[in-house]
Amino acid sequence: MLNRINQSKIAMITVITGIILVFDILTIITNIYIAPVLEGFGLPDILIYMKTLSFLLLFIILVAWLKNKDAVLTRSNLKIVAYISFALLASYFLSLFMYKYVLILETASIIKNQILQGNPVLVFDFSAINYKTLTYITTIFSGFNSEIILFAEALVFQLCVVSIGRMTLVDEPNHVYDPFLFDNYVFPLFSFLILSSFLSINLFLYRFDTLGSIEMVLALTGFTAVLPGLIPSFTLYTTRHQDCTRTFFKSTYQLLLILSIVAVVVFLALTTLNIYLNYLGRGSYRTISSSISLILAVVLLFRTKKMLYLENK
Repeated sequence: MLNRINQSKIAMITVITGIILVFDILTIITNIYIAPVLEGFGLPDILIYMKTLSFLLLFIILVAWLKNKDAVLTRSNLKIVAYISFALLASYFLSLFMYKYVLILETASIIKNQILQGNPVLVFDFSAINYKTLTYITTIFSGFNSEIILFAEALVFQLCVVSIGRMTLVDEPNHVYDPFLFDNYVFPLFSFLILSSFLSINLFLYRFDTLGSIEMVLALTGFTAVLPGLIPSFTLYTTRHQDCTRTFFKSTYQLLLILSIVAVVVFLALTTLNIYLNYLGRGSYRTISSSISLILAVVLLFRTKKMLYLENK
């Protein structure tokens, strides 16, 4: 676990995380009240909420550790939360860039095919559509989620992630755990869960209606929640015949347990939504993949909880 000697570094990361969080909140306010509302929801409209929640979670963890002297925080778990936040920041940057590119292509197509070569009577209607789209794009360019601000956030936060890997740890005694406490099935189960959760994402659209956007939020949240479990589960698998600290053992299984609980809740909601979409005649293969993800998450929940119950050091 982290030594209290790292308090100044943690405080610096907390301030940077808080600043990024403020920019995210201002971006959401801009999207709701200032930017022109286009028809449907784009992928950036979904990812901004996920990015905000990830940085909010990181901010709460850091503040709790700074305020509570008895709080325990391991470097590996902090790195995982920071990596998730950084990955969502990069994903939001990429989705915003591609989304604006697609909107510009659509506008160019309307100008060429509907205005210059189309019915002159509809020129004003299509011009109004183009003006609204271009106003949306220019608002983003000059807003809190412009590429220059996101680029600066990524550069500064990357330094925070690197500094986490250099933090000092508390010296702890190693223990020898029985091999059966390192569950052989956790790693392959998480691997299959990551695959099935990825297949639950709708990769064929870039704009969504209300139900489609909810489905996308749930699918992306589920995939984001289970992906960090791959490395800890693999680490447990490779530590089977080695000694380790009690903090490593408990914190790793606790992290996997939390991820499993989140996965169960998210994929239960996603499976229910997909069943409802089937009822509306909008069903897809994602009903099967989300159901498989739900089953795997439930199995992982019970297996990780069992290992924590058997821990006796």
